[in-house]
Amino acid sequence: MKRQRYQRYIILCAVLFALVSLPSFFVESIRTNAMGFCAWISRGSIKFSKSKSPEIERLEGENHLLRMEIGKLRSLLEQREKVAHLTQELKMPELAPRRCDEIRYLLGVNSQSVPASVIYRDPGNWSSTLWVNVGTETNRQLKKEVIQKNSPVILGRSAVGAIDYVGKNQSRIRLITDFALTPSVRAVRGFQQNMHLIENVDAILRQLTARTDLPLTTVEKNTFKTLLESLKENVSTDAVSWHLAKGVLQGTSTPLARSVNHTLRGIGFNYDFPDEEGPARELLTGKVVNDTSNSPPIPILRVGDLLVTTGMDGLFPPGLRIAEVTRIFPTREGAYTYDIEAAPTVGNLDTLQTVFIIPPVGYSQEESMESEL
Repeated sequence: MKRQRYQRYIILCAVLFALVSLPSFFVESIRTNAMGFCAWISRGSIKFSKSKSPEIERLEGENHLLRMEIGKLRSLLEQREKVAHLTQELKMPELAPRRCDEIRYLLGVNSQSVPASVIYRDPGNWSSTLWVNVGTETNRQLKKEVIQKNSPVILGRSAVGAIDYVGKNQSRIRLITDFALTPSVRAVRGFQQNMHLIENVDAILRQLTARTDLPLTTVEKNTFKTLLESLKENVSTDAVSWHLAKGVLQGTSTPLARSVNHTLRGIGFNYDFPDEEGPARELLTGKVVNDTSNSPPIPILRVGDLLVTTGMDGLFPPGLRIAEVTRIFPTREGAYTYDIEAAPTVGNLDTLQTVFIIPPVGYSQEESMESEL
């Protein structure tokens, strides 16, 4: 009897060990099939309830699909508006050549971007991953390899995450709030901050004009619109900006952690070495290192600074917005860097419906076409 009991435990351990040791491609295949099944259920393809008539269920399904299409069209219009803002920036004569190169690159990849709808989010990995309805079949239809592993995912000019698995008709996106993504960023102050503010004001004005169900009287709505228009006109559009502290951002959500956390943690922020953006600066005072001209100090970090990608991580192209600084931790004794907290500029990640996938860094459409031939 004891021998039979031990045999059961041995068999159980062997099965568990085999599951842990399965090859990654096999595990990903299981996850993809499970995700597709869950998405199928969520779209209402399987009916477990008989309480509603077929006609009501059909109408509810059509309304749901219509709402999804309206949301997708709204996202497409907003994306086009953000691209128009990029075009306006490019026309500014005072813009530095390297900023012009960044904008041209972003305009180029935006022209090749592929819209994708969110089809499933695992509650256990809510702030880490999501699934979208594009994959290798999409590449075949487009005749270009845009949907690839490490393809950046954006919304407007802000980064959402990056693709870490590509299936036939679905792909998994790892969000910037996940612990595994560590984009290289830089604190930016001045022109780009102001442009980000103007874009947000435009979005609010658009909603005020479009919506009639807001709890505001006509007088209150007109007053609010006048104030926003005045703010937009008075915000400086001078192309002067400062690119200061450099560091790495990291999400605070981990897989299998059943929590919603959109806070980003920044580590290693300093400006110890000169580069093409300017001279090295002291950590605490912001003074130029070994400066003999007594130029005014500029703090290398402030709450409200915009954090944009540098392109040094090999994943995100330079110039994408990631987050805004919300907190700067006091430096520890003997430390030579700052740690910070930041909020994503993409907005509420919980309500994402449509995102845009751009080719991975280093992608060449000409090379892709040659490989297909």
